[in-house]
Amino acid sequence: MILNSKNRSEAKKYFEQVIDMGLDFKLQDKVTPKHLSIKEGKKLLIDFPENGVSIDDILKEFSEKVLPYCTNFSSPNFMGFPDAGNSVAAISAGLLYNMLQQNLINQSFCGPSATFVEIAVIKWLREVVGYKNGEINDIWDVGGIITPGGTSSNTIGIILARENRFPDAMNKGVEDLDKAWLVVPKGIGHYSVKSGQMWAGCGNRLIEVETKDFRYDLDELKKTLEINKGKVMCVVAYAGDSRTMTVDNFTKVVKIVKAVDPTIWLHADACHGFSLGFSPKLKHKIKGIELFDSITMDPHKVMMTPYVISVLLVKNPQKFKTITSMSDLIMQEQFAFGQITPFLGSRPWLSLKLWFVMKNLGKKGFAQLIERRHKLAQYLASKLERDSDFILLNKVEINSVAFMYRKGIDLQDIERLNKVNKKIHNDIIEEGLYHLHQFSVPDSGKLKKGEIVYPQRYMAGNPNISEVDIDKMLEYVRRIGENAVKEP
Repeated sequence: MILNSKNRSEAKKYFEQVIDMGLDFKLQDKVTPKHLSIKEGKKLLIDFPENGVSIDDILKEFSEKVLPYCTNFSSPNFMGFPDAGNSVAAISAGLLYNMLQQNLINQSFCGPSATFVEIAVIKWLREVVGYKNGEINDIWDVGGIITPGGTSSNTIGIILARENRFPDAMNKGVEDLDKAWLVVPKGIGHYSVKSGQMWAGCGNRLIEVETKDFRYDLDELKKTLEINKGKVMCVVAYAGDSRTMTVDNFTKVVKIVKAVDPTIWLHADACHGFSLGFSPKLKHKIKGIELFDSITMDPHKVMMTPYVISVLLVKNPQKFKTITSMSDLIMQEQFAFGQITPFLGSRPWLSLKLWFVMKNLGKKGFAQLIERRHKLAQYLASKLERDSDFILLNKVEINSVAFMYRKGIDLQDIERLNKVNKKIHNDIIEEGLYHLHQFSVPDSGKLKKGEIVYPQRYMAGNPNISEVDIDKMLEYVRRIGENAVKEP
């Protein structure tokens, strides 16, 4: 079926069915109605059908064979990820931008008004992290780009660092790879930074600095930079690492880096933590981030916005000139974003989701949202500290709580702790009633400093979560833990 004026009513019927299906899914309590094994998943790998089928048949097949295995981020029992993507305003925009078919590569005919909506959103986000906004006369005055994910944003940030260290590397290539080293905090960095360095043609040149409580050990950072003076291209710091959501001391990091080598590019991965900038009460936690050369942020992680949308900001908007692409296929006009978006040509109007939700909530609404998440995480952390069946592994910085079930287990027996907690997590995932996240992380000293542990990770990103839901989740984990610890 191709949409036209004659089949409007019929098309509307299908759209309404899809919306009802989506609403029923998002409003169910269970996180995953059915657990999908790899064997069952492979049954979906059917041959390309020779003949087409009706939309009715497609919707029926989808509702029976695909939808029941999907993960419901919007369930009040979904407590493992930073957001649930359940803003009605953002979802509405998600439906709308697909129908409007605007292309943000060029402004004049592909996205006439869409381009300026995107620029407005970027300006608002620059304000959140403390970057200054000036008069905008062309695309090089904007100071930011929308990308399809944090990996893209971090990679482009590293490319900017490369151009800063090796001017015109876009044409000449990297002349001295021994000056292309990247500094990151050990054990908590995001894979995209390392991958971005390699994708940028700089090779795997990563220097990991020891940490204290999941952030840079500042003495070690200074020592590392002095030992490698003249070799470091970029220093990366985190506003909310992907595991514990710990925030680096940006002001002190800047001071140390600039004292050793003021030419080093400073990149902040604030995919999670930029959200603290919405809150007058919590904004102090990211003080100094405005001094960094580039900042990555992922609105799909914190702004109730459906996947995917990420943003890369630069302190000096003119820096985007160093990575500009010129082509007859990209209109060389004032506001053609395609000139400054590496890896990306045609782009959907993802920023419309932000425009809707930011206008819907406003500054005060987002402040309340971020503060409530922080408060709920503190509530769980406080309960865990008073409960002898569990051990809390991190101090709450944003909305992440890492903990382990430990009843009847010697805390020095890391192997046993990990085995039991892996079993707990596996059982949670297979049952599908709740969702907590799990990852490997070096212990900060609560157990055995530096030992790799596998905790349960709660994140208060879902606005549907209440203190009652947290209480129920903890009792659920306790019950599973009691069974898991009985196994040899």
